[in-house]
Amino acid sequence: MQAAATPAPVLEPPIRRVRTAIYLCYAGEALVFSTVMARVPQIQHAHRLGDAAINVLVALVPVLAIAGGLLAARLSGRWGSGPVLRYAQPAFFAAVMAVGLVGGTAPLVAAVALAGLTMGMAEAAMNAQAVAIERHAGRSLVNGFFAVWSGAGIAGSLWASFANQAGLSVAKGFLVPVAVGLLIAVATARTALGRDQEARIGERAAAALERRGPPVAVPWRPLLVLGAALACAYVAEGAIAGFAVKYVRDELHAPEAVAPLAITAFAAATVTGRALADLAVRRRGAAWIVRGGAVLAALGLTAAVLAPVPWVAIAGFAMAGFGLCSVAPSAYAAAARHDPVGQGVAVARVGIFNYLGAVAGTGLVAALQPSSGYWAGYLVAAVLVLVVVPLAGRFDARPPARDRARPNSAVPA
Repeated sequence: MQAAATPAPVLEPPIRRVRTAIYLCYAGEALVFSTVMARVPQIQHAHRLGDAAINVLVALVPVLAIAGGLLAARLSGRWGSGPVLRYAQPAFFAAVMAVGLVGGTAPLVAAVALAGLTMGMAEAAMNAQAVAIERHAGRSLVNGFFAVWSGAGIAGSLWASFANQAGLSVAKGFLVPVAVGLLIAVATARTALGRDQEARIGERAAAALERRGPPVAVPWRPLLVLGAALACAYVAEGAIAGFAVKYVRDELHAPEAVAPLAITAFAAATVTGRALADLAVRRRGAAWIVRGGAVLAALGLTAAVLAPVPWVAIAGFAMAGFGLCSVAPSAYAAAARHDPVGQGVAVARVGIFNYLGAVAGTGLVAALQPSSGYWAGYLVAAVLVLVVVPLAGRFDARPPARDRARPNSAVPA
């Protein structure tokens, strides 16, 4: 009796092209997103919005991104993450351009809502592609994708700074990064891994391809633990991204030229850490780098809280960036191991927790600042980051035996 043919492996040259394409997708997404966030004051001025209104509008983005991540999980389970990325990313860029072009509050809210929704979908799909590439290679690679994201984010903020100094309108300031993003989206539209390729990379690929049945169920329980760790890390990231500059300027009395270095130092340390993290994961394991990084981040946030002068706080934020750099990439890589045929569902589900954490982080600092100052929010964030330490074991290379042994506990996508 003839043995069943095994599915052909994904060939190396296409995977190399896919890897380059996903690097570009991360760069385009970060370039546009960071430009938008850096130009929030200009959006507020152009639409004559009060502080409360612009804060609600900014908070709307991660809230809608959560919905986008959940929708991406559903769609990826049916068609794979490649098609989701193909359509969601150009839709995100178009929505950002609409933010710069529309007039009136209602159209602005609609454009921001669409941007948040499509951003969540695109990021979930990108992350699924990245972890599939890592699983195919059999070694840690996903931190490199996030390093590209962080580096492009710095480029976007620098472009926004130039646009501000040049007095460009919101629309003109968005035009260049959006054009770059759309060119990337068009160039990579057919390059992402398809569902069959993702399935071949999965841990039970052959059986899944032969069966051709409905998508294999993905368990929620281990993803909730990873999501909790990710949310705690993003509380700190959201607090730093949202208020580090104001803290250094308003409470530590840094000069105007020095205060922005708080977020620049955080971003630069994040890029550096992510560029080195894959090598560290290969040598010591994800749990080691996540656990040690959480301790380092807590120390950095504490240094920022106790800082007598701006430069100490800036150094503390850099420590936090270096410590937190690998939590998100490692969480996505670990989540993918609970997705047997590489549908992208687990990655999309875990991804919603980074938005939850970011919303919680900005909200925490904003709530505590009137009574205690910005430092109180960073102190709470330092404590929450330490929650990652006992959860770091779940970032190991294989899911715990109890999770592998209970397929009936899975929840359908």
